Amino acid sequence: MTATATISLPVGAISDLLNADAEFQLTARFWDADIRFLIGDDSYFMTIKQGRVESFQLGRTGFDPYTINVAGPVAVWDKMFDEKPDPFYHDWFAASFHHDFEIGGDLASAYAYYYALRRIHALMGKAVREAS
Repeated sequence: MTATATISLPVGAISDLLNADAEFQLTARFWDADIRFLIGDDSYFMTIKQGRVESFQLGRTGFDPYTINVAGPVAVWDKMFDEKPDPFYHDWFAASFHHDFEIGGDLASAYAYYYALRRIHALMGKAVREAS
């Protein structure tokens, strides 16, 4: 991908990919989480109930709880969505240690469901690449 001024997540496609993905279903089973993805100034909110994406939307309603926050500038997200990302852009935790990127909130849940988070990242990137 090339650097862009903005990234638009295809929330419906991402939700469908996750809910149909056997690896995500296995690694996310029993998981309940509210995740905020902050891409530049754009906020996306994903609700996971018992390992399934219940909702995923762009924008705030004013009452958007989240237990996990994944955030960074558009330029970093853009590099993370490359099919073959450069070192330390391949994973949200790696990017948080080496780039201008943040993952925070309920880290006990994030660590317990780390492989589910990795799958979200992988399928989110796939959906973004297919949409471009």
